[in-house]
Amino acid sequence: MQHKKITFIGTGHMATALIRGLIAAHYPSQCITVYDKRSEKSQALADELHLCCAETLASATKQTDIIVLAVKPDAIPALCQDLKDYLAHHPLMISVAAGTPLAKISHFLQNESLAMIRSMPNTPALIGSGATGLYANSKVNHADREWAESLFRSVGIVHWCTEETALDAITALSGSGPAYIFLVMEAMQEAAVGLGLEASLAKTFAIQTTLGAARMALETAHPIAELRQQITSPGGTTEKALAVLEDQGQLKNLFARAMQSACEQAKILGLVDTGFVEAKNEGTETK
Repeated sequence: MQHKKITFIGTGHMATALIRGLIAAHYPSQCITVYDKRSEKSQALADELHLCCAETLASATKQTDIIVLAVKPDAIPALCQDLKDYLAHHPLMISVAAGTPLAKISHFLQNESLAMIRSMPNTPALIGSGATGLYANSKVNHADREWAESLFRSVGIVHWCTEETALDAITALSGSGPAYIFLVMEAMQEAAVGLGLEASLAKTFAIQTTLGAARMALETAHPIAELRQQITSPGGTTEKALAVLEDQGQLKNLFARAMQSACEQAKILGLVDTGFVEAKNEGTETK
């Protein structure tokens, strides 16, 4: 990875995960600057990882090659209002603000000429096991795409989307997906307790069973459906349990409905800001 100067605006969990991933990949810490309105937070992270810490937005963005917008979606409008005057050198912009289209960010920055990448990472990136969808606008060149891909590969797997709307589906799948798995694990634990196991043992076995199943799916060449069938002996315990989940619980249909709902919500959140919606209605939105 080429050693460019990179500035993280916001020092929450995802920014911290990405920074740690970069450093683990031997990226020089002196090339990384952090800025947060809560200066004590950015200073603490800078001290821990030997990063540069900027006291102002102007100093944070001066002569930087890449800016990562690592703030919550509702902070994007105000941040862009403060940031728009410091982008004359045209840095690459990478957003990790969930559900925020690039057109919306361009609208708030009042700038259509910037190379911008939108990302949809998920929380397992915090332990280096993330899954990130990426989308680039037409201003992003091949070198910038390679750099962004290297950044997110430092915390997991990466996929480039040819259409930005695909990120809504990725949000429903991997962005929200860990919560689905946690709910299943929680349900398995509670059911095991109901069958007489101690809570601590039920938790340990629910976690290890989920981990083992995920590793089998990842490390073998078999389709997931085939792995399920291998465990399901005719007339056995698994067949009985799956019949309840599939026939009576209609689990696949339930997941389809749940993920469709999540995908639709992701699309709605992308248009929540009143100013952006008004601009769209007037036909002045950024394409």
